[in-house]
Amino acid sequence: MSNEELIKDKQVLSLLDKEIKKYNENFGQWEQIKKFVALPNEWSVESGELTPTMKPKRKIIAERYSKEINSIYAAD
Repeated sequence: MSNEELIKDKQVLSLLDKEIKKYNENFGQWEQIKKFVALPNEWSVESGELTPTMKPKRKIIAERYSKEINSIYAAD
């Protein structure tokens, strides 16, 4: 399966949700992940999302993934 197919697969999303819930138990309510979106590609220095020290470039990420970010914050 391609990455695009994997991130749409219900079993994969269920597994991700299960793992997130497991780790959320260690955090306060305000720190927990409530919604998430799986992306088809890894962030890397070469693709421009990370600095050479592996820190996320927030401005670039916000621009490239604005649609996905907005979907997380949209009203249910």
